[in-house]
Amino acid sequence: MKKSKKVFYTIAILILLPIVFVFSGCFKKKPQNYELSLEVWGVFDDSDVFNEINKQYRDLNPQIKRIEYKKISNKVTDYEEELTNAIASSNGPDIIFFGNNWLSEHKDKVVALPNSETYIGEFRKNFVDVIESDFVENNQIYSMPLYCDTLALFYNKDLFNQSGLTSPPATWQELLDYVDYLTLTDSNGNIQQSAIALGRSKNPGGVNRSSDILTLLMMQKEVEMYDKISGRATFNNNKKASDALNFYTQFALAGSDAYTWNSIMDYSIDSFKAGKTAMMINYSHWKNQLKEDSPKLNFTTAPVPQQNLNQKVNFSNYWGLAVVKNKQLEPLRSNDTINYTQEDRINESWKYIKYLTTKSDNLSNLEFDPTEKYLENTYKPAARKDLIEKQKSDPYIKDFAIQALTAKSWAQPENLVVEEILVEAIDEVVSGTKTSRDALNSAANRINNLIQ
Repeated sequence: MKKSKKVFYTIAILILLPIVFVFSGCFKKKPQNYELSLEVWGVFDDSDVFNEINKQYRDLNPQIKRIEYKKISNKVTDYEEELTNAIASSNGPDIIFFGNNWLSEHKDKVVALPNSETYIGEFRKNFVDVIESDFVENNQIYSMPLYCDTLALFYNKDLFNQSGLTSPPATWQELLDYVDYLTLTDSNGNIQQSAIALGRSKNPGGVNRSSDILTLLMMQKEVEMYDKISGRATFNNNKKASDALNFYTQFALAGSDAYTWNSIMDYSIDSFKAGKTAMMINYSHWKNQLKEDSPKLNFTTAPVPQQNLNQKVNFSNYWGLAVVKNKQLEPLRSNDTINYTQEDRINESWKYIKYLTTKSDNLSNLEFDPTEKYLENTYKPAARKDLIEKQKSDPYIKDFAIQALTAKSWAQPENLVVEEILVEAIDEVVSGTKTSRDALNSAANRINNLIQ
């Protein structure tokens, strides 16, 4: 009996041993038999931001011989135009910085993460909710971000101290109460010091990011900006949208209790920089820029005012990384043959993006987090939830980072055109040429014509 058992086990081992060898080979990392370079195009960031990050990545991935980051412009219009032309001729980069409201307009130019459906759970675990809203469609992931910026309140501490104000306004009603304290006029009623840069859009008296601020106000009033199925703008169907536009423009209407801004004022950022305006609403990169441009300006930031502190809504603006769908393949060196495929290029590009942006792919080097290094280099607020937890204790960036958790955005057919349309709606109300309702009806119709 014992002998028969011994024979049985021997036979079983002989049968299973080849199978074990076969399957063990499946789990080994497949060696790459090609070499390639990756080209990344972006806007705003300088190339030195990525130097250490890219060196670390090449050390881990020897098949990637070069990663070249190219800053196209500081102007989004120039970047978008050059990018569109390059992609159309198949001479674009492998990877691009992709605007958070670009998906409707530029989805045809990029390729989704292969096997997105299997990664969507990890994606949601990594990033704040607005990222999925902006970059995912039908469970297909088209872009991943390194950061997520939001509108916040900038305020001049010296002007607040002179007015006896000890803290920034947390709600819009509180902000209205602050207008009387912070607005100073001469004997003729001319504004010498403004409480806040709000009410107008274009120069003269231009307000930076006026369309974003208006959108924030509408979203805080629970206005649905567009229909998710048709993609059509619907904000004009809600009276609360008109209320939001009226609220915004009252700051530039003479005779209004909130009057504190007019066409005589300098551009909003210049006026705040000069100490002539106590508050403005803007994104985190201006905190860095103001520190450089005006080191003596005694200012800080606070969360943007809310309609309801128990139901916070913030507005996001940021860039993700996406992989260009079609690109003419090129050899690594001029005399080499091309030994990789379009599929290889796409897979390697996405592998690099995942390394840059997500936590799970950084396990091979626990002491170095590419996302964290990028945020340290740029002073930007995080999009990853685990890094928001870290930034909560950083007084310099915490207001922007925490707001990402409650940030919203909306799909736009052509974001720069939509911005211009909303800017013109503000001007129409301030000039008295249209009521707020008529201005918003016209704006929605123009936006919907873009879709058609």
